[in-house]
Amino acid sequence: MAIRLIALDLDGTLLTSEKTISPGDRAAVEEAIARGVVVVLVTGRPAQGVPQEVLDLPGVRYVVSSNGATIRDVITGEFLLETHLAAETALEVLAASDHVPMIREAFRAGVGYLSQEDYDVLCARYEGAMLAYVLDTRQVVPGTLADFLRDDPRPIEELFFLTDSEETKLDLQRTLSALPGIAFADPFPRDLEVMAGGIDKGEGLRFLLDRLGVAPHQAMALGDGGSDLPMLRLAGIGVAMGNSTQAVKDGADWVTSSCDENGVARAIEKFVLNK
Repeated sequence: MAIRLIALDLDGTLLTSEKTISPGDRAAVEEAIARGVVVVLVTGRPAQGVPQEVLDLPGVRYVVSSNGATIRDVITGEFLLETHLAAETALEVLAASDHVPMIREAFRAGVGYLSQEDYDVLCARYEGAMLAYVLDTRQVVPGTLADFLRDDPRPIEELFFLTDSEETKLDLQRTLSALPGIAFADPFPRDLEVMAGGIDKGEGLRFLLDRLGVAPHQAMALGDGGSDLPMLRLAGIGVAMGNSTQAVKDGADWVTSSCDENGVARAIEKFVLNK
């Protein structure tokens, strides 16, 4: 059957390494929308971190952010789904990982909160477009992140840990796996995201498909990171970017070119526009 919905990751997929949309990808996305195909943004970024350039694509309505923790209709402003992590659970995660040297962030309402020390380290880690993204979406809290969550115990979208190595990340995940009620996203080799149990990009996409009356085999999903695998496996056609890790390529149905080589356009032209 024809593809009725396209799910697009942002970083490393729709966005180039310069964090913009290439003219070729933009044209293909706009042509798909003009033909009646629903285009959904599915990102690990918080809602506030979705670039305006992406939101301005004509016809884009649904954003799945924070790896499925929040789903929003950007036309009406309605939150369709909020599967968030209880502050009490987040504090247990922080206590269990207190010994690990890393940057700790908590995302709430699209904003990332972190200590001054971690903020300084995070800003030193990036430059250019990514640094601008960090400056736009982060807020320093007094004291530690744990202090912040104890003082304001409302649920959060996720915890984001930026470790110093792949080995540290794997050890951290093994340690936290013993805790109940949490799930993981694996966006980058050294980074780990902790969400409420039972949520990931695949489950977020499944919720939207059910709401819109679209069967999984009528969807195509594109991504480049480990956190994208659940939605690539759910969709009838899962496409890995050329800049993906090998594990993502192995888990996809097809591999396109990189995010800097109009990879999104190639996949849309092949499977949706039939060019």
